[in-house]
Amino acid sequence: MDQSNLDDRRSVWLHVHVPKAGGSTLRQLMNRNFSPGYYNSSSLLETKQYTRNDVSEIVRCHPWVTCLSDHKLSLDLPYEHEHANVLALCYVRDPVERFISRYFFHRHFEEVNCIAQRMSFRDFAVAELEHQDVSPQTNSQIYFLNGGVSNTDMTAIESAVSTGRAFLFPIERFDESCIVMEQRFPGHFKDLSYVRANVSKKDSEITEDDRAFVREHLVADFSVFDLAHDELNRKLEETFPDQSARATRLAQFQDLCGRRHHNFHPPREKGEPAQAS
Repeated sequence: MDQSNLDDRRSVWLHVHVPKAGGSTLRQLMNRNFSPGYYNSSSLLETKQYTRNDVSEIVRCHPWVTCLSDHKLSLDLPYEHEHANVLALCYVRDPVERFISRYFFHRHFEEVNCIAQRMSFRDFAVAELEHQDVSPQTNSQIYFLNGGVSNTDMTAIESAVSTGRAFLFPIERFDESCIVMEQRFPGHFKDLSYVRANVSKKDSEITEDDRAFVREHLVADFSVFDLAHDELNRKLEETFPDQSARATRLAQFQDLCGRRHHNFHPPREKGEPAQAS
C-alpha cells in the first residue's frame, strides 16, 4: 500500500507509542510533518488503553486531526473507518534493551518516585519480572500492542499488519524504516531526518548475567520484535527492489541526519569551547 492507493477521505496516522521504543524522537518528526494537524496526547494513567471504538470516536469527532501520538493506542484500530483512512505507525525494540532503557529512564526521572531510583538493576529486574510489581503492559510489548489481551497472543498484531495499514518496524533500524515511509508516503512524510530525543543516561554497567536474567523473562516478546524485522525487510524489498538504489537513498538520508545533528551539536576539537549562540 502507498499513498496512491488512498481514497479521497482524509488520512489519519496513529502513532502507537510503545514506551521506551524511540517514540520521543518520532513524536518530534510527526509534529514537523503533520503540523498543524498533529496532536500529541499524553495521559497520567497510561495503563488505560483506548478500545477500537474509542479511537473511532476520536477520529470522527476531531476532523482537524491528521496525526495522533499516544501511549494509550494499541494496534487494534478502526482501519475500515467510515470517515477517514486510518493508518498506524509503530516501533518495537529488542526486549532486553528496552527493559534496560526503562530502568535508566526511571532512575533519572525525578518527577516520579520509582523503585529504580533506590535499587540496583538486578533488584529492579527481580521486582518487576519475578514479583510482577508493575502492570503487565509495562514489560510486554505484545500485551501493549494487542490491547491487553495476552502477553503471548500475536493474533491482533498480525491481523493489523495484514491490513496493509499498520506499519510495524524495529527501532534499531529506524533509518531504513524512514526511507521506506518517505518513499511510499511522500505527501505525509516529507522529511524524517532527525536528532535523537529522550536518550536515557546510564550510570552503571549491565552485566551479561543480568541481561540473560531479563531475556529469560521476556522471551515471548521476541515474537513481535522478529515480526517487525520481517515486515521492514518486506517493505524494503517492495519499495527499493534495486539494492544499489536502496543503499544510495539510505546514505543520502543518513547524511541529512548528520547535517541536522551538527546544527544542534557543531563538531569541534577536544577542548575547544562551544560557539556562543
